Amino acid sequence: MLWVTDAETSALRSVVRAPAAGAAVTTAVGLGLFDFGFRDGPAEDALLQHPLGVAVLPDGSVAIADTYNGAVRRRSPADRTVTTLARDLAEPSVVLVDGDSLIVVESAAHRLVRLSMPAGARVDAGAHRVRRARTDLAPGPLDLRIAFTPPTGQHLDTRFGDPTSLTIAASPPSLLRSGAGTATGLERTVELGAGEGVLQVSVAAAA
Repeated sequence: MLWVTDAETSALRSVVRAPAAGAAVTTAVGLGLFDFGFRDGPAEDALLQHPLGVAVLPDGSVAIADTYNGAVRRRSPADRTVTTLARDLAEPSVVLVDGDSLIVVESAAHRLVRLSMPAGARVDAGAHRVRRARTDLAPGPLDLRIAFTPPTGQHLDTRFGDPTSLTIAASPPSLLRSGAGTATGLERTVELGAGEGVLQVSVAAAA
Protein backbone atom coordinates (compact mmCIF):
# COMPACT_ATOMS: atom_id res chain seq x y z
CA MET A 1 0.00 0.00 0.00
CA LEU A 2 1.20 3.48 -0.90
CA TRP A 3 0.02 6.53 1.07
CA VAL A 4 -0.22 9.85 -0.78
CA THR A 5 -1.13 13.35 0.37
CA ASP A 6 -3.27 15.24 -2.15
CA ALA A 7 -2.51 18.83 -1.18
CA GLU A 8 -4.94 20.57 -3.53
CA THR A 9 -7.95 18.65 -2.19
CA SER A 10 -6.63 18.49 1.40
CA ALA A 11 -6.85 14.71 1.38
CA LEU A 12 -4.97 11.56 2.35
CA ARG A 13 -5.28 8.73 -0.16
CA SER A 14 -4.09 5.14 -0.38
CA VAL A 15 -3.01 3.39 -3.56
CA VAL A 16 -3.29 -0.40 -3.67
CA ARG A 17 -2.25 -2.61 -6.57
CA ALA A 18 -5.29 -4.21 -8.16
CA PRO A 19 -4.65 -7.12 -10.58
CA ALA A 20 -7.50 -6.21 -12.94
CA ALA A 21 -7.46 -2.40 -12.91
CA GLY A 22 -3.75 -1.81 -12.21
CA ALA A 23 -4.27 0.22 -9.03
CA ALA A 24 -7.13 1.20 -6.76
CA VAL A 25 -7.13 4.66 -5.15
CA THR A 26 -9.10 5.19 -1.94
CA THR A 27 -9.63 8.41 0.03
CA ALA A 28 -8.79 7.88 3.71
CA VAL A 29 -9.25 11.50 4.84
CA GLY A 30 -10.77 14.36 2.86
CA LEU A 31 -14.18 15.36 1.58
CA GLY A 32 -13.75 17.41 -1.60
CA LEU A 33 -11.94 20.14 -3.49
CA PHE A 34 -13.38 23.00 -1.42
CA ASP A 35 -13.61 21.16 1.92
CA PHE A 36 -10.70 21.92 4.22
CA GLY A 37 -10.17 22.89 7.85
CA PHE A 38 -8.95 21.53 11.17
CA ARG A 39 -11.17 18.78 12.54
CA ASP A 40 -10.30 15.56 14.41
CA GLY A 41 -12.60 12.59 14.78
CA PRO A 42 -13.84 9.86 12.44
CA ALA A 43 -11.76 9.82 9.26
CA GLU A 44 -14.79 10.33 7.05
CA ASP A 45 -15.52 13.65 8.81
CA ALA A 46 -11.97 14.83 9.61
CA LEU A 47 -10.47 17.81 7.81
CA LEU A 48 -6.94 18.72 6.74
CA GLN A 49 -5.60 21.82 5.04
CA HIS A 50 -3.05 21.43 2.22
CA PRO A 51 -1.08 18.46 3.63
CA LEU A 52 2.31 17.90 2.00
CA GLY A 53 3.97 14.97 3.81
CA VAL A 54 3.14 11.54 5.12
CA ALA A 55 4.93 8.75 7.01
CA VAL A 56 3.87 5.32 8.25
CA LEU A 57 4.41 4.83 12.00
CA PRO A 58 5.57 1.51 13.50
CA ASP A 59 2.01 0.48 14.42
CA GLY A 60 0.76 1.01 10.87
CA SER A 61 -0.94 4.33 11.56
CA VAL A 62 -0.15 7.30 9.32
CA ALA A 63 1.40 10.62 10.37
CA ILE A 64 0.42 13.56 8.16
CA ALA A 65 2.25 16.87 7.78
CA ASP A 66 -0.89 19.07 7.81
CA THR A 67 0.97 22.04 6.38
CA TYR A 68 -1.44 24.97 6.41
CA ASN A 69 -2.87 23.95 9.78
CA GLY A 70 0.65 23.97 11.23
CA ALA A 71 0.13 20.52 12.70
CA VAL A 72 1.07 16.86 12.54
CA ARG A 73 -2.01 14.64 12.40
CA ARG A 74 -2.40 10.88 12.76
CA ARG A 75 -4.86 8.50 11.14
CA SER A 76 -5.32 5.28 13.09
CA PRO A 77 -5.96 2.10 11.07
CA ALA A 78 -7.69 0.39 13.97
CA ASP A 79 -10.64 2.72 14.56
CA ARG A 80 -10.18 4.96 11.47
CA THR A 81 -10.00 8.16 13.48
CA VAL A 82 -7.85 11.25 13.02
CA THR A 83 -6.09 12.87 15.98
CA THR A 84 -3.56 15.69 16.38
CA LEU A 85 0.00 14.84 17.47
CA ALA A 86 1.48 18.37 17.45
CA ARG A 87 0.34 21.95 16.79
CA ASP A 88 1.81 25.42 16.34
CA LEU A 89 4.42 24.28 13.80
CA ALA A 90 5.66 26.56 11.02
CA GLU A 91 4.14 24.94 7.92
CA PRO A 92 5.33 21.34 8.43
CA SER A 93 5.95 19.82 5.02
CA VAL A 94 7.79 16.54 5.64
CA VAL A 95 7.55 14.00 8.47
CA LEU A 96 10.04 11.16 8.96
CA VAL A 97 10.15 8.31 11.49
CA ASP A 98 13.45 8.05 13.37
CA GLY A 99 13.31 5.40 16.07
CA ASP A 100 10.91 6.59 18.79
CA SER A 101 10.81 10.11 17.36
CA LEU A 102 9.34 12.00 14.46
CA ILE A 103 11.52 14.45 12.55
CA VAL A 104 9.43 17.25 11.05
CA VAL A 105 10.52 19.83 8.47
CA GLU A 106 9.14 23.26 9.38
CA SER A 107 9.36 24.80 5.91
CA ALA A 108 8.37 28.33 6.97
CA ALA A 109 11.03 28.36 9.69
CA HIS A 110 13.77 26.60 7.68
CA ARG A 111 14.47 24.05 10.39
CA LEU A 112 14.01 20.47 11.57
CA VAL A 113 12.29 19.62 14.85
CA ARG A 114 12.13 16.31 16.68
CA LEU A 115 8.86 15.21 18.29
CA SER A 116 8.17 12.33 20.65
CA MET A 117 6.15 9.56 19.08
CA PRO A 118 2.96 8.74 21.02
CA ALA A 119 3.26 5.56 23.05
CA GLY A 120 0.36 3.93 21.23
CA ALA A 121 2.16 4.26 17.89
CA ARG A 122 5.32 2.49 19.01
CA VAL A 123 6.17 -1.17 18.46
CA ASP A 124 8.61 -2.94 20.76
CA ALA A 125 11.06 -4.90 18.61
CA GLY A 126 12.23 -6.97 21.57
CA ALA A 127 15.91 -7.81 21.96
CA HIS A 128 16.82 -6.09 18.70
CA ARG A 129 15.45 -2.70 19.67
CA VAL A 130 18.00 0.12 19.81
CA ARG A 131 17.58 2.10 23.00
CA ARG A 132 18.64 5.72 22.88
CA ALA A 133 20.58 7.38 25.66
CA ARG A 134 18.66 9.88 27.78
CA THR A 135 19.73 12.72 30.01
CA ASP A 136 17.92 13.35 33.28
CA LEU A 137 17.56 17.04 34.19
CA ALA A 138 16.13 18.37 37.43
CA PRO A 139 13.28 20.94 37.32
CA GLY A 140 14.50 24.52 37.59
CA PRO A 141 16.83 26.86 35.68
CA LEU A 142 19.07 25.49 32.93
CA ASP A 143 21.77 27.57 31.20
CA LEU A 144 22.18 26.78 27.51
CA ARG A 145 25.33 27.91 25.68
CA ILE A 146 25.84 26.87 22.07
CA ALA A 147 29.39 26.96 20.67
CA PHE A 148 29.48 27.81 16.96
CA THR A 149 32.47 28.29 14.67
CA PRO A 150 31.90 29.19 10.99
CA PRO A 151 33.37 26.79 8.42
CA THR A 152 36.87 27.50 7.15
CA GLY A 153 36.90 30.50 4.83
CA GLN A 154 33.59 31.90 6.12
CA HIS A 155 32.69 34.39 8.82
CA LEU A 156 29.56 35.50 10.63
CA ASP A 157 27.65 38.24 8.80
CA THR A 158 27.27 40.94 11.45
CA ARG A 159 26.25 43.79 9.12
CA PHE A 160 22.68 43.78 10.45
CA GLY A 161 23.32 42.85 14.05
CA ASP A 162 23.70 39.48 15.75
CA PRO A 163 23.41 36.88 12.95
CA THR A 164 22.70 33.98 15.30
CA SER A 165 19.44 32.82 16.82
CA LEU A 166 18.29 30.12 19.17
CA THR A 167 14.87 28.43 19.05
CA ILE A 168 13.78 26.36 22.02
CA ALA A 169 10.64 24.26 22.36
CA ALA A 170 9.56 21.19 24.28
CA SER A 171 7.30 18.21 23.85
CA PRO A 172 5.09 18.33 25.83
CA PRO A 173 5.09 22.17 26.07
CA SER A 174 4.59 21.97 29.85
CA LEU A 175 8.19 20.77 30.14
CA LEU A 176 9.27 24.43 29.69
CA ARG A 177 8.07 26.93 32.27
CA SER A 178 9.93 29.79 30.55
CA GLY A 179 12.48 30.43 27.84
CA ALA A 180 10.62 28.97 24.86
CA GLY A 181 10.60 30.65 21.44
CA THR A 182 13.12 32.25 19.08
CA ALA A 183 15.56 35.03 19.99
CA THR A 184 18.97 36.25 18.84
CA GLY A 185 22.13 34.96 20.46
CA LEU A 186 23.37 31.49 21.36
CA GLU A 187 22.91 31.67 25.14
CA ARG A 188 19.70 31.45 27.12
CA THR A 189 18.45 30.40 30.53
CA VAL A 190 15.30 28.30 30.50
CA GLU A 191 13.13 27.09 33.35
CA LEU A 192 12.33 23.37 33.25
CA GLY A 193 9.16 21.90 34.69
CA ALA A 194 8.68 18.44 36.11
CA GLY A 195 7.94 15.36 34.01
CA GLU A 196 9.39 13.54 31.02
CA GLY A 197 9.70 14.86 27.48
CA VAL A 198 12.01 16.12 24.76
CA LEU A 199 13.77 19.48 24.80
CA GLN A 200 14.13 20.74 21.22
CA VAL A 201 16.97 23.18 20.46
CA SER A 202 17.49 24.68 16.98
CA VAL A 203 20.33 27.02 16.05
CA ALA A 204 20.61 29.35 13.05
CA ALA A 205 23.58 31.43 11.97
CA ALA A 206 24.13 33.66 8.92
CA ALA A 207 27.63 33.42 7.49
